[in-house]
Amino acid sequence: MAGKAINVKVARTKVIKALEVKLEEMHNAKMNYELLHSKYEDDLKAWKDKVVQIAYVNFDITSANKKGVSVRNAWGNDENLRVDIEVEVAKDKLPAEPEAPKNPFGSQGYGRTYIGGYEERVEEMQNAIRILNMSDEEVVSTSTYQSVSRYL
Repeated sequence: MAGKAINVKVARTKVIKALEVKLEEMHNAKMNYELLHSKYEDDLKAWKDKVVQIAYVNFDITSANKKGVSVRNAWGNDENLRVDIEVEVAKDKLPAEPEAPKNPFGSQGYGRTYIGGYEERVEEMQNAIRILNMSDEEVVSTSTYQSVSRYL
C-alpha cells in the first residue's frame, strides 16, 4: 500500500512562530555548545599538561638513547635542530582524556535532504520568516510547510 500525500493547510502565523521559537532554541544550543567547547579546550590543555608532567617523571634517559629519539633540522630555520623524544607511559598512569562536546549543528544529509551548518540554517529560516511575513495568505500550502519543516 502506497502512502497517501498529506494535504494540510497550516496557519501562516503558526509557522512563523514555530520558526522563531526554533531559531531561539538554536541560538541557545549554539551558545551552550560554545561554552562547553571552551571548557573542553581548557580541560584538554590541563590534561596535556598533566600528561607531560607524568611523561617527564617516567622518562628514562638510558632507554631514550637507544630508541625514541630523532634529530632533524628545524623547518625553515638553519640555526636550530628539532629533537623529538618519545616516552612510553602506561595508560593506567594517565588521567582520563576529556571528551569533546558534539557540535549539534554539523552539516548533514546529501542532495535534497542536505541541511547545512548553523549559519546556513539560520539564514534559511530567517529568509522563510521574512517571506511568510510578506505574504497576505492566512495559511501556507503543504509544499511551503514541507520546505521549512525540516528545521522544526
